[in-house]
Amino acid sequence: MPAELQIIRPSVHGSPEPEAHAVLQRLQLLRLSVTDLCNLRCRYCMPRAGVPRLAHNEILSFEHLVRLVEWLAAGTGLTRIRLTGGEPLARPGIEALIRQLKSIERIREISLTTNATLLAPRAEALKLAGLSRVNISLDSVDPERFAQVTRGGNLQRALDGIRAARHAGLTPIKINAVLRRSTWQKDVPQLLDFAAAHGFEIRFIELMRTGTEREWCESEFVAAGEVCRGLGVPLTLCSGPAKGSARRTMLEWRGRLHPVGWITPRSHPFCASCDRLRLDTRGLLRRCLMDPQTFDLCRTLAEESELSARRRFAAYIAAKRPPSFMDTSCSMSQIGG
Repeated sequence: MPAELQIIRPSVHGSPEPEAHAVLQRLQLLRLSVTDLCNLRCRYCMPRAGVPRLAHNEILSFEHLVRLVEWLAAGTGLTRIRLTGGEPLARPGIEALIRQLKSIERIREISLTTNATLLAPRAEALKLAGLSRVNISLDSVDPERFAQVTRGGNLQRALDGIRAARHAGLTPIKINAVLRRSTWQKDVPQLLDFAAAHGFEIRFIELMRTGTEREWCESEFVAAGEVCRGLGVPLTLCSGPAKGSARRTMLEWRGRLHPVGWITPRSHPFCASCDRLRLDTRGLLRRCLMDPQTFDLCRTLAEESELSARRRFAAYIAAKRPPSFMDTSCSMSQIGG
């Protein structure tokens, strides 16, 4: 994230200063968490027992979430929405939300991050509702290791979901895999084979310290650079400006070049190119996954004037700073990881 960001002083005319406008226009992607619930219990994301369920009156309706997104889109550069959770497909009726979000004038793409185990019977309906594509969280294609990291997940259900997504046209499909020291030497080559065989781009993500499993996360951390060296294959950084969180490379694998992304929040932070904002199902905004300070957009819009809300939101975004440590006591599922 840019080091030059400063607290914004509202102009005397009531609209953000030009510098504030530029900061807000950098925001391109909204990660919208629609639930903190999930049908899996991945060790880096959620405690074994799950997270305490939010009270019904704490969860915003789809209509309310859409109004918040409309407000954000009107004052920022947001053009893309990625639905997250928890597991977003664990919330019933998400197709209706996609249709409503699709009607927002400035939004060009709606995607969804999912573990794919609930995807197979819904892929066609999601596409018809207006979903563009899916990112699949898949840390292993070995059934035993998949069950281990997800605490009981069924790999075949995930593979069926991926197949259904491809058939429905929810493409390009991207595979996200979290690197673990104890398993990467087996999982990374197998995942590369899987992605190459199906033409999927794969991104490998460094493990971050989160929730109740911070000690396990620390013991399992392996830097992306170590994995690259361990693969012992040619790897070329793609040219062009950095975009998003992944450092995109072309990796020579089994005699062919294959696109591979490396998401390196700990070894090579990508704050300077960050273009995202997070909104959870309670109406709380976060500037960063590791940001301890939230902005209650729902309450702000209910209690303050439009002018005051815009000023406070601009100041909150402008005060964004790189986190001191990639460490949070919250579970990933609670902050839309």
